[in-house]
Formats: sequence, C-alpha cells, structure tokens
Amino acid sequence: KELTLRLTGNMERYMWSINEIPYAKAKPIMFNYKDRINITFINDTMMNHPMHLHGMWSDLETVDNNYLPRKHTVIVQPGSKISYRVTVDAEGGWAYHCHLLYHMLGMFRTVIVS
Repeated sequence: KELTLRLTGNMERYMWSINEIPYAKAKPIMFNYKDRINITFINDTMMNHPMHLHGMWSDLETVDNNYLPRKHTVIVQPGSKISYRVTVDAEGGWAYHCHLLYHMLGMFRTVIVS
C-alpha cells in the first residue's frame, strides 16, 4: 500500500497542515493491522519537519535499499521528498505529527489501526 502526504503551510502566518488540511478539519488516517505501507512525504515548505508516528517503527528507504535504518522520527527537509516503510503491528489509536511544537497544531493526525 502507498500513502503520500504533502507537508504544507504558510511560513509568514505560521499555519501548518498536511495536504493543505489543518488537524481541526482532518479525518483520521486508517491503517489495517499487519499491512506494510510505503509512506512518502513531500515537503512543500521551507522548514524541516521531523515527522513522528507513535507506536510503530519505520524503515527509512535508502538509494540502494540495502540498508534500511529503523526510525521513529523521519526528518523531511525543505522542498524535499522522502519515503519509508511501516509495518502496521500495533492496533488502536496513534498520534502522527511534526515534532516541532509550534507545527504540531496543524501537522497532527490521528492514525486508527484495525
């Protein structure tokens, strides 16, 4: 399965979002238990966003994919794209957010695993 998330926002107004939708208007992201999901972040902003998915480890993709570092937080650099793989091995509700406190209000999602 594939999931692409665009990190969006307005730097002058400090308004942050994912796919141009702030958390207050966002629906939960639904994952199926035991799925293997390839998540791609595209950072449309000019700031780093350390994105953190609670409850599950991530395997960061490298150029040759011979080395897949295990991560809890993936740093998405300005104007860049990064992909990683998640094995959905924890049922329940989980937080998914930017680890910068002043970004978290908009760049936050609830993940539901069932």
